[in-house]
Amino acid sequence: MIPDRVVPAHLPLLDGRVDAVTIPALRSRENDPSYPVEFHVTPQARSIASACIVKSTGFEAIPSLTCRDFRRSDLGHLQLLFKKGLENFLVVFGDPYPGYSIENYDFKRAEDLIRAIRSTFEGQQRPCIGAVTNQYALDRDREISRTTSKVEAGADYLVTNSAFDDYFVLEYIDSLRTNGVKVPVFVQLSIPNGLNNLLFVSKRFGIPVPERVKQTVSRNPFGGGVHLIAQAYAGLHNEVSGVHLSYLYRSHNPIPTYTHLLDAIETDGQLVVSLKATLRQ
Repeated sequence: MIPDRVVPAHLPLLDGRVDAVTIPALRSRENDPSYPVEFHVTPQARSIASACIVKSTGFEAIPSLTCRDFRRSDLGHLQLLFKKGLENFLVVFGDPYPGYSIENYDFKRAEDLIRAIRSTFEGQQRPCIGAVTNQYALDRDREISRTTSKVEAGADYLVTNSAFDDYFVLEYIDSLRTNGVKVPVFVQLSIPNGLNNLLFVSKRFGIPVPERVKQTVSRNPFGGGVHLIAQAYAGLHNEVSGVHLSYLYRSHNPIPTYTHLLDAIETDGQLVVSLKATLRQ
């Protein structure tokens, strides 16, 4: 859930229905009125602050740490955050700022950041660390190698890129297993809001969309997306370690849509789904 898109009064609608809430560290556009350019707070800082607020409401909250924003000086703050109850972190590279130079990053690879976090807690109880893997990478062997490096560095679980059904993703997970990846893999099921939204995300992030999915969403822009993901959940939840939900229409409050989806899932006899997260093992 994106913090400034959420209506706080809606949070109780998810109580008892999700295992955790993950909060992304998305880079704001310059014309975003919620976080204007002169408001000098990094997306990572907003994610952590929001996670603390969500945690105080009784939900398990998972902030995102990014190679883009994280500095070595931040390592000293992690133990304090852990003591405050943030026991899970999702490590991502992060969408770069305009004109960025990777030479300015303290951590140039996700596995480097994961390894640094692990070393900070060496010999102590430590947080659970998640990482991402992209089943659509053009160079699959390279992506599997990168994913393996993240696990070897200390990632406790993986979250896939957006999926809309079992198309491609189960085969990819099999490839990960064949290459020795044993940690839990959560499939991210993403709810589209209409065909234009679906095609925009598909083009921007290189996510192939099955023709059946396009046709369903075209015929029924809102209900079709929810129905598709409910079907995907029913077919996948017994095949994978967990399900991680996201909503592609980022400019709107996602909780009503999540609620519709959870209702549809429970109608089919399924009781619990993980919302953009996994509980600490």
